[in-house]
Amino acid sequence: MIKFAGTHVDYGEFYADAMQKNGHEFYRHINSETLHHQLRIYRKFYPEIITELEAVARAVGLPSEFVLYEDIAASIDHWRDRLRPQNHGCTIFAIHEGENTFVGRNYDWIPAAREFYGTYQVDLKGANRYFGFSDESVWYRHTGKRLRKPYFVDAVNDKGLYIGLTFSNIDAWKYGLLPTHFIRYIAEKCATTRQALNVFAKMPGAIPKNFLIADAKGDLAVVEHATRRYAILRPNREGVLIHTNHCLSPELIKYDRVRARHPGTDTFLRYAETEFLVNQQLPGFQFTDLWRILRQSHYIYNDDTIWSLALELNSRRFNIYHDTAMGQKQQKFGFDS
Repeated sequence: MIKFAGTHVDYGEFYADAMQKNGHEFYRHINSETLHHQLRIYRKFYPEIITELEAVARAVGLPSEFVLYEDIAASIDHWRDRLRPQNHGCTIFAIHEGENTFVGRNYDWIPAAREFYGTYQVDLKGANRYFGFSDESVWYRHTGKRLRKPYFVDAVNDKGLYIGLTFSNIDAWKYGLLPTHFIRYIAEKCATTRQALNVFAKMPGAIPKNFLIADAKGDLAVVEHATRRYAILRPNREGVLIHTNHCLSPELIKYDRVRARHPGTDTFLRYAETEFLVNQQLPGFQFTDLWRILRQSHYIYNDDTIWSLALELNSRRFNIYHDTAMGQKQQKFGFDS
């Protein structure tokens, strides 16, 4: 567990120190047009990120535009140029039954990420405390130590609000917040699902993703975000909400390229298995049922699963599971009193 407490400037210095220790290969080029548009959006909606990155630049002795481009703009150019056409997995589900709100999450990515994924406990001045879970921003052949940096794809905060993402196969892009910054913004500033949905209503998104949001009172939603449009999904009558990597909203299905890109995709199998296993435990779903679904399933748990989260949001009961040479390891975590 990596712990941080301080201001956004302090976080930038913390971030810089970690990357310098890894010998991080900072960018030495920029796309001025992309950076210009992104800076305009971040200054309006999330200036704290700029504050952090300017602190990074000062700490490492680089012009700020290189650090800013790397963190808030380069991903758009990569996505636009289709530099990362890989098949991505991930399964998230949430259940609200009675007084209880459960979240189960398997993050599927390259097996090499098991060696270095990061769990962060972040306490920024003036913001909610939260746990963030990072794949360290690596991909396939690009897993070296010099390329790693925090990139949160899950977060749960001290208000009992969870947000996590799954990959989308919609081809679209727009100037806007990056997915990891949506995760951070909502974890830092929101306490409820309604507040999180208001964030998506007012802020533009740069890259398509699916976000599942759940709060301690049992308000559940998925945002299927296609940059220029998005759809909100709600749980079924049993209080269950599931998402994998194919579109479910009728208005976005026509833009989904998952079948064309990956004819052998297991997204539909993972969705169906999740639905079947959750329904087997209803009524009377228990926290321990999350383990069986996340770690003893045939498709949800697979060779690409890096970590699993089991969360009971109303009681702040949190577990993370990951694989080691000795087998599956469970770790409990929670906020300090």
